Amino acid sequence: MKHDVLVIGSGIGGLTAALTCARAGRSVSVLEAGKQFGGYTNPFARKHFHFDPGVHYIGECGPEGTFRNLLNRLGLEHVEFRELDPDGFDHYVFPEYSVKNCVGLDRFHARLAADFPKEREGLGRFFQLLEHVDTTLSTVNRMRGPVDVLKVLRSAPRMLRWGRATLGELLNAHFDDPQLRAAVAGPCGDLGLPPARLSAILHLAVLAHYAKGAYFPHGGSGALRDAFVDALQAEGATMKRNARVERILHDGERVTGVITADGAEHHAEVVISNAQASQTYDMVGLGHLGKRLRKKATSVEDSYGSIVICMGVDGALDTSAMGSANIWSYDSADIDASFADGLANAKGGSFFLTVPTNKDPDGGLAPEGMQTVELVALCASEPWKKYFGSKTMRRGEEYAAAKEAIADHYLSLVEERHLPGLRDHVVVQEVGTPATNLSYTLARGGNIYGPAHTLAQSPPFRFGARAPIDGLFLCGASVMSAGVVPCASSGRAAGKMALAHLGKRRRTFPVAPRVLRAAFG
Repeated sequence: MKHDVLVIGSGIGGLTAALTCARAGRSVSVLEAGKQFGGYTNPFARKHFHFDPGVHYIGECGPEGTFRNLLNRLGLEHVEFRELDPDGFDHYVFPEYSVKNCVGLDRFHARLAADFPKEREGLGRFFQLLEHVDTTLSTVNRMRGPVDVLKVLRSAPRMLRWGRATLGELLNAHFDDPQLRAAVAGPCGDLGLPPARLSAILHLAVLAHYAKGAYFPHGGSGALRDAFVDALQAEGATMKRNARVERILHDGERVTGVITADGAEHHAEVVISNAQASQTYDMVGLGHLGKRLRKKATSVEDSYGSIVICMGVDGALDTSAMGSANIWSYDSADIDASFADGLANAKGGSFFLTVPTNKDPDGGLAPEGMQTVELVALCASEPWKKYFGSKTMRRGEEYAAAKEAIADHYLSLVEERHLPGLRDHVVVQEVGTPATNLSYTLARGGNIYGPAHTLAQSPPFRFGARAPIDGLFLCGASVMSAGVVPCASSGRAAGKMALAHLGKRRRTFPVAPRVLRAAFG
């Protein structure tokens, strides 16, 4: 089993890396530990309802968008997206205030300025900074190397000024009104941390990312995943499920392959790992790392886990008020306190709510006349660790009761705030926990965003794409950031580095193989 490239894991980063190499004519093998490909892009079905627990919206999918261009370069022009309501793709709801985020930073700025006229000066400075960050990051994405990136960053003093600040510090420096600070911080759940701990620059990047439009893949996340898998198979790539990699083989300096749980050895000149960085370096062997990297790999702070409630509901439930928007529903304008309460007792007062069938009504997500509703709430993994060693559907009555209690808690909040009578219309319901995440993605602790997006773990302090073992590259949430587009972009970058590495090694003795074949048959 010899290939040019082995890819560990089939999340969107791994699939992108694999297809980048396969399209260049390299022999590729994708080794997926789970029963299905896709990682967090893998959907599931119950009674003909299809759910997408890991993908709820994606930015940069318009005609000139970064993700659209990436897909086109990979030959996936046929992948379609449905745009969420451009007048309100995100709805931030607090007890005393609510606002809809919309396409165009200037439009969102105007909405907030109309609601908070005393804060116009601070809003002006904030949105100037936001546009500056957007322009700078767009430029960085077009750079060819670290030297170019450093040149751009040095010419971006405002971005550098806030590069070591939390979102909370940034908001306090610009706004006095707590309702306005909450509104601007509304989508902080996209990166899984409250303002007091979240990198300010990464949050600004998220706001800029969706300001160009928010989209949902037509046919759900499974359609996006299948487009990659089909293209890889068409290129002759080997796709293996139930193939958990236990060890990355190397001679101390250069990677040589991997060993899977069944004892099989797979050899290659390049290995690209879509596993989280800490797990990747466990497979390498911590003793082979330098002191600094070893400390980083063993002390990484993981992001939080999640509670996901997926519901198939009948058509009589009125979801028209929600439309295609996502709702970020908070029990307080003090998001930091809200986070703390939810993590402490596993039954928080804040959550993310969406109706995927409103985003993609003709995508086959539900039987005709039916709908899907999905709720996500961040949670600590610790209370669920006692279930980590057990298999899905076999975790016992205690686990089932815990899930039922949590679902009852959150559905009561949904009925009170957004969808009255919801439970009377539920046809099918599934509840996922950090134990579920671990079972299907092997994400350590059941986390959903890789390393937490703290200041100490934000670029350039996240993990590098190039490992210290020659021929080993990393992609996924550990490298750039969490989310479909950052992970796919990291996969594209890893694929390009792998191709450059292969080309360099092949050029070492470019004539010898042909000469030998001609001389000796």
